[in-house]
Amino acid sequence: MARTEPIAPPRGQPPMPKSRIPALGRAAGGAAVLLLAACSTAKPAPRVPMVVLPAAPAAPAPAPVPGARPPPAAAPAPVPAAPQPPLVTPPAAAGVATRQVMLVESVPAGAVIVVDGRPVGRAPVRLDVPVTAQGFFRDDLEVRARFVARDETEVSRTASEEFNPRERVPAVLRFTPDGVQRTMAGRPPEVMGAADPAAGSR
Repeated sequence: MARTEPIAPPRGQPPMPKSRIPALGRAAGGAAVLLLAACSTAKPAPRVPMVVLPAAPAAPAPAPVPGARPPPAAAPAPVPAAPQPPLVTPPAAAGVATRQVMLVESVPAGAVIVVDGRPVGRAPVRLDVPVTAQGFFRDDLEVRARFVARDETEVSRTASEEFNPRERVPAVLRFTPDGVQRTMAGRPPEVMGAADPAAGSR
């Protein structure tokens, strides 16, 4: 069996005592354990969930009348003799729908958010709503926040806010037990009303 000899220290330096070598190894191992523990306890920043609200269904096509003849096929378009100028894409029409995100918050945080009678989560929640090209709601929408009592000394409250197609989508909708605030992009918040203590059971 081969024997290993200890490495000699550089000239002019005394040899390292054998008692310090294990202590250095234990110190390095302890530092590595502390580094791993710090990495495992770091918590990522919480993400606000996104809820996508569906658009209203399109009107169904009319049912064919029994015995009716199908409409005649359209005649093919004539082939132009001269090259046509390039087409310019027209601006979006007034009725073209887009989508916009509305942040729903509550103070205190954690109120149950209900959209059109359906619970979607606890505040804060981001609602992806269908809107018109000008930023108005496409359909009626009701958003409620239920503040549940934490003990016998508190009263459960429900604050609600209703929107219609004549209103623009706010950037932030903030519910409190005392009312609702709408914040449009670039504008100060507007207080819309107070929460109803009697509506806690709704």
